[in-house]
Amino acid sequence: MNYAKVSPAIINPLYKSYEEIHASELDQALILLVETRVSQINGCAYCCRLHAEMIRQDHGIEQVKLDKLPAWFNSNIYSPKEKLALEWAEALTTNPRQSVLDEIKVRLDDIFTEKEIVDLTATISLMNALNRMAVSLGDRSE
Repeated sequence: MNYAKVSPAIINPLYKSYEEIHASELDQALILLVETRVSQINGCAYCCRLHAEMIRQDHGIEQVKLDKLPAWFNSNIYSPKEKLALEWAEALTTNPRQSVLDEIKVRLDDIFTEKEIVDLTATISLMNALNRMAVSLGDRSE
């Protein structure tokens, strides 16, 4: 189903938000890592391919980081900021208890600015929404 064509008034603002996130001050490599990890968790084959291609287009991310992304928590190649962003992404995607979110949020406050936290959280939330649209309504022929 081409859901953007079926309901453009609802879907096009999501795509506009996606563009705005990629134009934000948040590190583009970090955005791509987070988007890719959320897409992996959600099983969105289309988005996994799309973000992997974007990563390979010289966004300062080595291929080994993409290769190890599903097991980022067991790897030393990610910076503390990347690890925390990926932890936040997984927490928001899998909906843990509020106490878990609160604990991670305290650590986010130590590394990220308030704007970065908002932009990062919006990135994760939007990617979850786009993944769910693609998985439930999109073309699975890929």
